[in-house]
Amino acid sequence: MRIIAVMSPKGGIGKTTTSDAIAYMLGEEQEKRVLILDGDPQGDTSKTFEAYEPEGTGMSELLERHVSVGGSYRTTDLIRPTQYSHIDIIPANGYLMQTDMKLLLKQEANQVTRLRDALEEISEAYDYCICDCGRLLDMVVINILLAAELVIAPVKVGGYENEAIHNLQEQVDDLREINPELRIKGLVTMRQKNKTSLDFEEWMKTSSGFDMFVTPIRRSIVAEKASMRMAVLPQFSKNCIVSQDYRNVVHELLKEMEG
Repeated sequence: MRIIAVMSPKGGIGKTTTSDAIAYMLGEEQEKRVLILDGDPQGDTSKTFEAYEPEGTGMSELLERHVSVGGSYRTTDLIRPTQYSHIDIIPANGYLMQTDMKLLLKQEANQVTRLRDALEEISEAYDYCICDCGRLLDMVVINILLAAELVIAPVKVGGYENEAIHNLQEQVDDLREINPELRIKGLVTMRQKNKTSLDFEEWMKTSSGFDMFVTPIRRSIVAEKASMRMAVLPQFSKNCIVSQDYRNVVHELLKEMEG
């Protein structure tokens, strides 16, 4: 199972849209077996895939009460099917904020590798695990990054956004001491066809020093409509320009991961 995290410290740049679209296309269009992990206490991905329950079990139990740390839950107990035949999910809700605090207070060697240990149980059951991370580098996200091999970092035009991806790169470099396989790849999102946007995209790809996806994600009102309706973009509008862009990103990803 290849584990991919989607993360950015900045909001409003298409992080959840990116993770949901990639998961959907890998599963429903490429027929890969996909597990989604919702690592954001807002639970937006859980809502999009109709698995959100404010009092339900999910990521909190996986990290706090898995059998590998003396709890009663196995990973399979927390996986839920979605309406899509190739996609399952472990959802999240607001309790994930408490999970972060509880893990932060623990002085145990496995407090940052709990997720990696729990996912070993189902490593042969799925081809890909797509993780939608929260914006903060908290204990939940650290657990995700230490289990993953790739971080996809959406970035749009702007000085603050550029600084954010540099900071994320530094954090990934620090975590590489524990997870040497971890690497980061940038994805330009909300790209508009003006000189500022195109110059920024060119700089990111040629001079920033970041590994970048070739395909940029263009800005479209259709993507915003899908987000407002809490719908998976490629199902909401299969052939809109943004869905086409994400399809190309998935092709890049498959070529890189599977050769």
